[in-house]
Amino acid sequence: MKRVLLAAALLSSVSAAAGPKIAVTFDDLPSHGALPDGMTRTGIAQQVIDALKAGGIPPTYGFVNAALIGKEPAAEPVLSQWRASGNLLGNHTFAHPGLSQIATADFEAEIVRNEPVLESAAGTSDWHWFRYPYLDEGKDAVQRAEIRGFLAGRGYRIGTVGTGLNDWDYPAPYARCLAKNDTASIAKLEEMYLKRAEEGFAYSRSLATALYGRDVPYVLLLHIGSFQAHMLPRLIAMYQANGASFVTLEEAAADPLTRAYFDPTQPAPPAMEKVAADRGVAVPPKPSDETAALDTICK
Repeated sequence: MKRVLLAAALLSSVSAAAGPKIAVTFDDLPSHGALPDGMTRTGIAQQVIDALKAGGIPPTYGFVNAALIGKEPAAEPVLSQWRASGNLLGNHTFAHPGLSQIATADFEAEIVRNEPVLESAAGTSDWHWFRYPYLDEGKDAVQRAEIRGFLAGRGYRIGTVGTGLNDWDYPAPYARCLAKNDTASIAKLEEMYLKRAEEGFAYSRSLATALYGRDVPYVLLLHIGSFQAHMLPRLIAMYQANGASFVTLEEAAADPLTRAYFDPTQPAPPAMEKVAADRGVAVPPKPSDETAALDTICK
């Protein structure tokens, strides 16, 4: 037993020394946010794919809302483009409703309605990963448990999120600034984006260290939008400068400390912030909210 404990301690020490691990994921395939003049959805997707490859990022999940195909039929090839690049697809519901805002049965129908597109586009790859729209896991413990049971019954794992930067705010001001050729404002957007990402990562690491005494793998939430594609090479470089390396979503889900967040067959764990509060652990300050400032740029 002592040898087992020693081996576990050494493994934990090696893992900590190796630095934080990040699994990159994207939401809202095949399209997200404002489309600047002269750009296409497939062009944006190729920018993302090229940046992932250049950054040495392992196969990455893109979570699909098939209703977007009806809104932008020209975006549909993004799904086959994503798969041809070696990246993977997951379920983000058909039309992106918030779970707490609708009946459980209706939300289940949204998941099922999305599956034929996934089955067709994903080929032989595993598309049984689910990401909650708005990261909304339900209005109460009952609804949360019901959906987790439903997901488990259909063979899904949950693409829980461990770090991010509310990046959905950026494509609209970016499109406005491009239309005005306002390079100074674009530079300001770039600065804000990287600062927000770095603050979000520091917050996630501080929270994990306070709760677990070490880093856990962090699942990064991004969206497949124009500004995200523009910034991805610099974003990857920022995480690497902070000591991070990149893993698959499957690898992130294997950490024993956080496995229950990914596994719907297990009882639903409380949010990490709640765990900290229950233990009397001080929660680090959250990153600043720049939504209002972004709304005024290039208007």
